[in-house]
Formats: sequence, C-alpha cells, structure tokens
Amino acid sequence: MTGIRSNLPRILLGGLALFALIQLVPYGRAHANPAPTKSAVLASPKAREIFANACADCHSYKTKWPWYTNVAPVSWLVTHDVNGGRNALNLSTWDKAQVGVDDVAEKIKSGEMPPLQYKISPNHAKARLSDQQKAILIASMRQLYASDPPAGIKQGEGG
Repeated sequence: MTGIRSNLPRILLGGLALFALIQLVPYGRAHANPAPTKSAVLASPKAREIFANACADCHSYKTKWPWYTNVAPVSWLVTHDVNGGRNALNLSTWDKAQVGVDDVAEKIKSGEMPPLQYKISPNHAKARLSDQQKAILIASMRQLYASDPPAGIKQGEGG
C-alpha cells in the first residue's frame, strides 16, 4: 500500500499523459453526415419519433455528434458503433442493400437494438424502448420493407 501511495502522483501524471497522447489518434474525429442517396420514411409519425430517438444516430445520416464524441477513447467507440450501424441498416441509403426485415425485427424485439452502451447514456434515455414502442417500430419497419423495399437484402443476413 505504501508503494502505491508514494507512486500515486507518478501514476496520475502518467495516466494524464496517456490520455493527452491518445487525443492525437485521428480515428473517431470525422463526424460526417453525408447527404442521403435515397431516404426511407416510416409511415407512422410515432414510429418516426421512436426511430429518431433510438435508432437514427447509427442507422441514418442524421447522427447527432455530442461534444464527448470528440474525446478519445469515447470517439473511437462511438465511431465504431455508428459505422457498424450504418453498414447494416441505413435509412439514408435505401437504394443500397440492407439487412433483412426479420433480422431487424428480431434485434429490436430481443432488446439487442438499441445496444446497451447507447441505452445507458443519460443523453439517450428515450432509446430505452417499452414493449409497445418496440411493437410499433417493428410493425412500421415491416410496412416499410413491404411498401418500399430496399434495393436488396445483404447476402448472409436475415430476410
């Protein structure tokens, strides 16, 4: 215990230096919201509201980038999640292949989406969906896929 206590100033200074150093890593700073190529619109106003609160940051080009998304290592995690979400399902690129609607429905119903790291953030309290909200969102996604299907379903993904 004495060793830790006597080295505490060095440990804190080292931690601060490491934190400052990782700010130089460029990954996670490009917060681009490209122009949509073809936007899909959920028919229900309630579903659009739920999607905006719980899904749009990662599944569209309407991502909100709070100040802390400029601070590593949080910036790395958020960028990774946004890129992964946009690659799977992106309502701003509906003219490109998307994950299948059954997979979307299962991820929402199981609570896998939105992911835990998103739901626990105080800034995303509205992303904690009730069973009723999940049902509204799933029904609206099914309606969207039926009335305005995406350009295709990604190979190897649910449909």
